[in-house]
Amino acid sequence: MHAPSPRTGAASLQGSVHPVAVPRRTSAAWIKWVLYGVATFFVALVVLVLWFAIARPVQVLPRIEPAPAFMLTDQDGRWVSDTDLRGRVLIINFAHTRCGERCAAMERSMRAIYDTLRADGRLGTQVRLVTITADAQSDTPPVLRAYAARLGVETPEWTFLTGSDRELKQLIGGGYGVYYRIEGSDVELDQRAVLVDGTGLLRAEYNGARLDPAIVMRDIGLVEQEANSSQAARPIYEMAHLFVCYPR
Repeated sequence: MHAPSPRTGAASLQGSVHPVAVPRRTSAAWIKWVLYGVATFFVALVVLVLWFAIARPVQVLPRIEPAPAFMLTDQDGRWVSDTDLRGRVLIINFAHTRCGERCAAMERSMRAIYDTLRADGRLGTQVRLVTITADAQSDTPPVLRAYAARLGVETPEWTFLTGSDRELKQLIGGGYGVYYRIEGSDVELDQRAVLVDGTGLLRAEYNGARLDPAIVMRDIGLVEQEANSSQAARPIYEMAHLFVCYPR
């Protein structure tokens, strides 16, 4: 038996190895298509974002901040806390029973909201009205009960709350930032109303003297639509918050 010569072995080895050539054109074309796809994706994303911000297909109310906590007394002398009212949209206004003509416009607007909500069956079950007095000395539970009767409304669909001077000052002045001043029998109050959603978030603030029931009803609808949206629609609502799609 003869060992193969080195030349024969080298020739045989060379003949058995076939180097694979990478086609440069194919590789470059693949990279080009990847870059084109990435660029197209980002362009489409920018167009979608601009369209969403301009067209505003979904509108939301801002999530301003958590509404302040409280523990007050209602028109029937019962303790009522903010957690007792959770699960419903709250329209809260700040007033006092001796306000008279100065608060007449706000009273009429609140009564119109009350009537609309009661007519469509949402009052009490989905939405509640709350009046918090700024006059702790005069507005005792019996006085608030008489005030509700004068307005011709049912409780607890519309709840009237009072407390001590200190409690009201901390809640109205400190928590909600509503200015008021009491000097003897005179009460100076910045008329204000707010919307608090079912989770306890402050979502809207209104000038009580120019409270528009139509705007309030629209805002209640927006909050309810968001709260009742499906899981699939949640990202759309988050985008609406991100791009500040608030009602004009």
